Amino acid sequence: MRTCLILGGADSVWTDTEAALNLGEFEGIVGANLIGIYWPGSFDAFVSLHPDKFKVWTERRRRRGLPAHKALIGNTDTDPRFPGQEGPGSSGLFALKVALVDLGFDRAVLCGVPLTTTPHFNDAADWRHATYYHAAFHSILPQIAHRTRSMSGLTREVLGAPTPEWISGEEA
Repeated sequence: MRTCLILGGADSVWTDTEAALNLGEFEGIVGANLIGIYWPGSFDAFVSLHPDKFKVWTERRRRRGLPAHKALIGNTDTDPRFPGQEGPGSSGLFALKVALVDLGFDRAVLCGVPLTTTPHFNDAADWRHATYYHAAFHSILPQIAHRTRSMSGLTREVLGAPTPEWISGEEA
């Protein structure tokens, strides 16, 4: 059972990630957007619905002395939606799709992907567009509910929180 950590951009990303890492070990990490500049390790995939920004982001990362990510995946490289997904999804949902569909991970834990109006880790303003992505999230629930858990927000309320047993594959 291969479980992946998904890092989004909500202000909870750092505490969510620390809590998830305290629960178990992950075989991979996929990150979305600006977290890719700041995460100290390398992602299996650094994804974005804004691939035109990869050049600037990867240069900022390089200047920080951080290692390159293994892959850069934009919505021009792969379909950003899960099969059957209704409406556009957030960058965090795109990262989840890349992990489960494109990279073939069995399970994933969302960190900093609450789909709530809380601010991003790099911006104090509320994320007003969060509810815009709720329909897409609910449309893919049949595909992801048994394979995904979340550390915070609406996604945690709907999907549930991970346990050490779930992360390791001992619990269905």
